[in-house]
Amino acid sequence: MEVDTLFRVKGNGLDMFRLKKIAAAFIYPTPMCLEFLLLGVFLLLFTRRQTLGKVLVCIGTLLLFTFSFPLFPGLLLHNLEGSYQVLQSQENGAQWIVVLGAGGFCDPNAPIGNQVSAEGLFRLIEGVRLHKELPGSKLIFTGPAAPKMSRIAVVCGVAQDDILMLSRERDTEEESLAVKSLLGGEKLILVTSASHLPRATALFEKQGMHPVPAPAEYAAKKACQDEGQPMPGPYALDLATKAFHEYLGLFWARINGKI
Repeated sequence: MEVDTLFRVKGNGLDMFRLKKIAAAFIYPTPMCLEFLLLGVFLLLFTRRQTLGKVLVCIGTLLLFTFSFPLFPGLLLHNLEGSYQVLQSQENGAQWIVVLGAGGFCDPNAPIGNQVSAEGLFRLIEGVRLHKELPGSKLIFTGPAAPKMSRIAVVCGVAQDDILMLSRERDTEEESLAVKSLLGGEKLILVTSASHLPRATALFEKQGMHPVPAPAEYAAKKACQDEGQPMPGPYALDLATKAFHEYLGLFWARINGKI
C-alpha cells in the first residue's frame, strides 16, 4: 500500500534538494581531482603562470591517488560505521521496520533485481530478515525505488498487506518527516547503510522519534579487507564518494539546524 505523503523542503524560492545535488557534484572526490588537473593544465598551456599550473596538477594527482587508495576511504567510512552492530535482539518492542531507499534504475525491460541499486538491495534484504524475525511487524519502504523494493520483498515471501510505501520523498530529511507524519511517536527500526545511519538516525531523532539503528551494509570492511584491491583503483574512488556524501550531508544538516 502506498501512503500519499509528500514533503518538499525549500528555502528562498530555491529547491534545496536540487541545490544540494548541484553543489555536491563539484565537491565529490573525482570531480575535485579533475577540477585541479584541468585548471592546472589550462594554466600550463595557455598562460604564463607555469608554477601555479604545476602546483595544481600535482595537487590533483596527489588527491586522485589518495582518494583511489583503499585505506583512505576505509578510514573515513569506518569512522561512520564503527558504532553500529548488526541488529540481533528483537526484544525492542518495535513493530515498524523503515527501510530507507537508495536509488534505482529506469529500465523496465531489466529484471526487477536490476532496477534497484546494490545498496538498496542490501537494505531490502536486511529489512526482510528483520520482518521475518518480528511476527506482526510491518515494512515501510521509502524513496522513489519503494515500489520496486516492495515487489522484490513480495517475491521474497513478504505479504503485500505487511508493506507500506512512501515513494514520493526524495532524501532522508523528507523521509523522516513523512515517517513522523505516518507513525507519530511509535517505536521503529531504521534500516539503512551503516555509513548513512549517523545522519539518518539524527534526522529521525530530530523529529522526536526513537529509531533502533539496523545497519544493512558495511563498506569500510570491503575497503580495508578486500585483497583484490590493494592498490589504487576505481572501487576505492566509489567508496571515497560514499564517505564524502555522508560527511557533506552531516555538515549540511548541522549548519541548517536539521540535526
